[in-house]
This record gives sequence, C-alpha cells and structure tokens, in this order.
Amino acid sequence: MRRIITWVLILAVLGAAGWYGYNYYIAEQAAALEAEAAATAAQEQELEQVIWASGKLTPASWASLGPATPGAVAAIHVASGDWVEADELLLELENDVLQGQVTVAEAAVREAEAALSKLKAGATPAEIAAAEAAVATAKAQVAVAGAALLEVQSAVETAQALVAQAQAAYAEVASHPTEQERLAARAVIAQAEAALRNAQAAYNIVKGDPAIGSMPQSLALAQATANLESANAQQAAILQGPTPAQLAVAVRAIDVARTGVSAAESRAPGAEANVRAAIAQIASAQAALDRLLEGATAEDIAMAEARVASAQAALTSAQAQLSLTQVTAPFDGQVGTINVRPGEIVNPGDAAILFGDTTQMHVETTDLRETDVIHVRPGQAVEVTFDALPDRIFTGVVTKVAPVSSAVQGSTNYTVDVEVAELDPMLRWGMTAFVNIRPEAR
Repeated sequence: MRRIITWVLILAVLGAAGWYGYNYYIAEQAAALEAEAAATAAQEQELEQVIWASGKLTPASWASLGPATPGAVAAIHVASGDWVEADELLLELENDVLQGQVTVAEAAVREAEAALSKLKAGATPAEIAAAEAAVATAKAQVAVAGAALLEVQSAVETAQALVAQAQAAYAEVASHPTEQERLAARAVIAQAEAALRNAQAAYNIVKGDPAIGSMPQSLALAQATANLESANAQQAAILQGPTPAQLAVAVRAIDVARTGVSAAESRAPGAEANVRAAIAQIASAQAALDRLLEGATAEDIAMAEARVASAQAALTSAQAQLSLTQVTAPFDGQVGTINVRPGEIVNPGDAAILFGDTTQMHVETTDLRETDVIHVRPGQAVEVTFDALPDRIFTGVVTKVAPVSSAVQGSTNYTVDVEVAELDPMLRWGMTAFVNIRPEAR
C-alpha cells in the first residue's frame, strides 16, 4: 500500500513538473512570436516611410538638335562622343548657293568698310599726285583728239577737192569738140588744101622733066598731100568728140573721189566724239582732284556709312538664311547620338543629333507617383543607386520637383531632379538610376 502511495506521489510530482514546463514553453513561444511580429511591423513601417523612384542619368543641359529648314544632309562634321564648343558646326544641309551669297555679302561689307575708312582718313599724297596726273593725261588726250579731228577735216577737204578735180576733168572731156576747135580744124584743112594746090601747080610745071622724081616739086607735093590727110584725120577726131571709154574713165575718177569723201566724212563723228569725251574726262578728273583736295564732306561720310549698314544688313540676312541649313552646338558639350546620314532628307523638328553637357549630370525620375510627390521637397537628401554600379550607394539632393504631371501608361507621375554628389566617371548618359527618398514630416 505504501509502495502504491509512494508511486502515486511520484507521479503527481512529475505531472506537476510537466505541466509547469509545458506552460513555460508555451509562454516562451508566444513571446518569441510577439517579438517577431513587432519587428516585422516595425520593418514594414520603415519600408512604408521610404519613397522609391526610378529614372535616368541625364545632362543638366541637353538638346535634341535639327535644322530649321528641310533639305538633304550635305555633311556631318562630328562623331558620337566628340566634345565641341558652343557655336561649333555639327551638321549642314546642301547650301552651296547660300554659301555663295554669304561670300558675296562678306566681300561687299569689306569693300564698303574700306571705302568708309578711306573717306575718313582723307587723300594721301600719292592719291593726289595720281589725280593730278589724271588731269594732265585728260588734257593731253584733248590735244590728241583735237589733232585727230583736224586731220579728219583736212582729209575731207582734200577728198572734196579731188572730187572737184575729177568733175572738172570729166567736164573737160565731155566739152569737146568746141566751136573754136571745129573752126581751127577747118582752118588747118583749108591751109593744107591751099598748100596742096600750090605744090600741085609747081609740080605740074616740071612734071615733064625726066628727073621729076628727084626734084623739090615732087617732094613738096608728097608732103602737102600728107599734111592734108593728117588735117582731115585730126578734124575727124575732133568732130567725133570723146569716146565712151574716155567718159567712163572720167566718171570712175569722180566716183573714186566721192568714195574718198565718204570715207573721210565717216571718221568725223568718231573724232568729234573723242574730242567731247576727252573734254568731259578733263572735267571728271578735275572734279575728282578737287574732291580729294577738299576732303570728304559729312554727306559723303553719311552715304558711306549707309552703304556699310546696307551691306551688313544684306550679310546678316544671308547668314540667317544659311544658318537655317546648319546645326551648331548651343553650348559646350558632348555629341550623344547622330540619327542621320549624309544624303538623307531631314525636316524641321527631326531629332538629327542628341547633344548635352555631360560634365554636369543629374538624375531625372520618371515614375514618382502623385501620392508620393507631396512628400518631396527641393533640398531633401536622397540615396541613389545605378544598375551599372549596384554595390555602390551615392548621396544626392532633390533640386527640382516638376509642377506639372506627365501621364505615362495611365499613371500620373511627376519628374524630380536629383543632383548626385561625386558621380563616378564610368557612369554614362541614359543609365538607369534608383532613388530612395525619405518623406519629410508634414
């Protein structure tokens, strides 16, 4: 019986100890679970207090560049990655005509400016000497032209005299035979006939003489007969008058002489014009000399300045037209992407070249929700990580919060600019960034 009671007591003690141990275990487990739940809640609360946003690393200054007028790409003067200075030429369209217009306009400006400078400086001794020499030369030209005119006038007079001589010669030929010539011819024939009769009478007296052939009477008769025949022939020629050939020669002489007059007279207008031109040149040269000696007037300078202004305006207009075909760097920076090739047609608004100052870059978020942006203010400290450098955390500061939202795929988002301190040189334009922003207390 005792043994039974002893075992009952032992079992009772053991049971009490087990119950106590079980309850202690349950209590410990409950405490552990409660602590874990509290830690999880605290972590979740902490996570809920961090605003997450993603974005891109972007230059603080960048531009999408293209020409202001349509056309074919003539040349691309840079390559992707090149560093250029502000106003450096990046791309240009076909613009040979416009380039020529600019060149001409530049020359006109230089010429107008040079003329203005010369007016303001006044004439040099060499210019005055040259002007005086021009006056002397003009006077000498008047003398030469005057002498040439006198020569022409003399030639006209000589030719006219030759015409008169030829006409007189023709009149002389055409006037024969005159009445006096006819009477003289008849008188000569009468004398020859009388001489022949006398010689015949003398011959008849001695014609019976056997030596008649050697006698003077025979010779005189033969001479008288020949003289009569000659007189008859002369009379016939005189009475016939000039032959057509003689008249033709005389007429031809008149025509030749008149041609000489026409040739001489044709030179007269030119010679007279030369004299007038030479006289006008004297006046012009003298006026130029006087202007040099007097110097430029206020009106002259004003006109020269107006020509300079006009030339500069024309150059500005030509350059403006040319600039429409050129793409230049708006500031110092780096060429990003080039989206065109030579020969391609581009239009205004086309993004031909992406350009930016990559020495100063920041992060632009793209997915900050409207429910989160109300907790973000410029000046907030943030943490930034990059996919390219996942093991590094960079510090940054919010510099700008966009005042207007941008709708992306139905979500209303706001852009936030973050300046990152000590960016790694390995980071590039367009790399993905993640921004952790702790909301400010409101």
